[in-house]
Parts: sequence; C-alpha cells; structure tokens
Amino acid sequence: MLQANIVRIAGADATDPAALTAAEIEGRRQAYEYLRFFRDRLPGCESAFIASLGHQIGIRETRRIVGRAIVTEADVLAGRRTPDGIALCGAPIEDHHAGADTRWSPVGGEGVYSIPYAALLPHDVDGLIVAGRCLSAEHAAQASARNSAQAFATGEAAGYAVAAAAARGGSPAGVDVAALRARIVDAGGLL
Repeated sequence: MLQANIVRIAGADATDPAALTAAEIEGRRQAYEYLRFFRDRLPGCESAFIASLGHQIGIRETRRIVGRAIVTEADVLAGRRTPDGIALCGAPIEDHHAGADTRWSPVGGEGVYSIPYAALLPHDVDGLIVAGRCLSAEHAAQASARNSAQAFATGEAAGYAVAAAAARGGSPAGVDVAALRARIVDAGGLL
C-alpha cells in the first residue's frame, strides 16, 4: 500500500465556493493522472488502483486574524519562547509556493517556539478567541503553526480560556495567562 500526498492546486481561492469546487475537481483529475503514470511507468504498479481519496481538498491557508500578538517568521527561525506561550511548535516552515517548489526552514534555537496566548485574541474584537490555522501569524510563521498538533494545542488552550472567562463572567482577553498555562501543564501539555 502506498499513501501519497502529491497533488498541488495553485492559486485557488478557498474562500470562494466555485473556486473551491474547481480545485476539488482538479485535485481528483491530478490523482488519476498520477495513477495512470504509476501504472504505465513504475514496474510493479501495473495493477495499481486508488483505494480512497481525501474527503475534501486540503487547504493550507485562507483567513487569519490580526491578533494582540503576531507570530512572526523571526519567532520561528529563532525558536523564540514567550512567557505567555500556550502551545509549542516544532514544525518547520513549509511554505508551498504557487509553482512547484516548497521552502523548508527549520525552527531555530532548541527546535521549538511558543505560540503566545495573545495570538489567539483579535486585536479589535473583545469576547472572541480563535484557534488553529487562523491564529495571528505572518504567512511564513503560519506555514509552520498551521499543523494539526498546534491546532489541537491552541484549541485546548482556547477551551480552557473560555471556561475560565465564563467562570468569572469576563472575556478571554481578561484571563489570567499564568493560571491558563498551569492548567495546560496540569493536563499534560508541554510549554
């Protein structure tokens, strides 16, 4: 069995339903073209078949908030840890360009950097918190922080923060970050 993530759709606007549909169709077309290539050109793959395709096309980036903090490329490259970090990320910058290339840049320092709590808080909206790939980050930093592990970690932190805010009748912006960090560590999180 071979599992491969090999199709690439450049320039699709994933916020536009028609463009997203076209990208879904193009991705499947590419998958079947790869199958044809495997059957025709790779010895041993003459009877290869597609067992399954993803339920939907993978989207690396659409909208992000502008937060009270912004994770920068410099933060990633330096492996910067912050006192208000609510998650760690060790994923390299994996910046897929519209053409065929991908820029890989490793995390500096000790190989991890912090995602600060303030990167989950929009700078101009009170009472809202975000998690996952829409957090406040520069494009290159988001190309590191968008992975599932970080989405899980920021989601967990956001959930704890909302619970803490609700318990005291306040907003996520007023949460005691030290207490939030302690809650994350108590639950087994690494900070």
